Amino acid sequence: MASEVQRLERLAERLRAVDPVAPSPGAKIRGWNLVLAAVEQSATVRSHGHPIRRLLVAAATVTILLVAGALAASADSLPDSTLYPLKGVLENVRGALTFSQSDRLVQHLDLAKTRLTEAEAMLARHRVDLAGRALNALNDQLNVAAELVQNAKQSDPAIGAAMQNRLSQAIATDDKQLVVLQGQAANPTAASALAQARDRAAEALKVAQAPASPNSQSSPSASPSGTAQGQGATSSPQPTTTP
Repeated sequence: MASEVQRLERLAERLRAVDPVAPSPGAKIRGWNLVLAAVEQSATVRSHGHPIRRLLVAAATVTILLVAGALAASADSLPDSTLYPLKGVLENVRGALTFSQSDRLVQHLDLAKTRLTEAEAMLARHRVDLAGRALNALNDQLNVAAELVQNAKQSDPAIGAAMQNRLSQAIATDDKQLVVLQGQAANPTAASALAQARDRAAEALKVAQAPASPNSQSSPSASPSGTAQGQGATSSPQPTTTP
């Protein structure tokens, strides 16, 4: 054993005396190529292990991105857009998450304002048919809002009075815009639709202002977005005598 140890010590002494040898550039390149080939082969084996799962994850990711993009784009879509039906879906979802009477009133008034904006845009594009549907949807929202006010007046007069005041202000603001559009309308059908929208808004306000009846409590049955997709009543508007 001692002689073996001595032999190894002498070998170590000789190796320490030898100058270190650096690999040539070609040897370094060959070494890196071998390492990269091994890594690539390992990655290929792993990817082939779950091809279906990787495909499903990629497809799901693409689908989510497409749906999210379509929903975001539909938020500002108009009745003549292919994305417009998605706008109604979003409005219904938001409405389903609104619970208090005051918040629901705000929701319907916001939707009424949106329908009025859509009607104005359709009139500018000479789409009187779609403008009429948007105006019908506007009045549907105001009718539901009026019913909400009546319900609130029956359950809590103070809250009902505050809601009635808010509805009155919204209808007054909308009526000013309707008057402007009515004055600009060169198409008789469009002018008639605008006049009818003003009359129906005034009727909704009368419903809200009527004294609360303790024996009958209305229950708004329209969806949160009402006729959010601009379908509304399809009957053609009748001429009115509104000044």
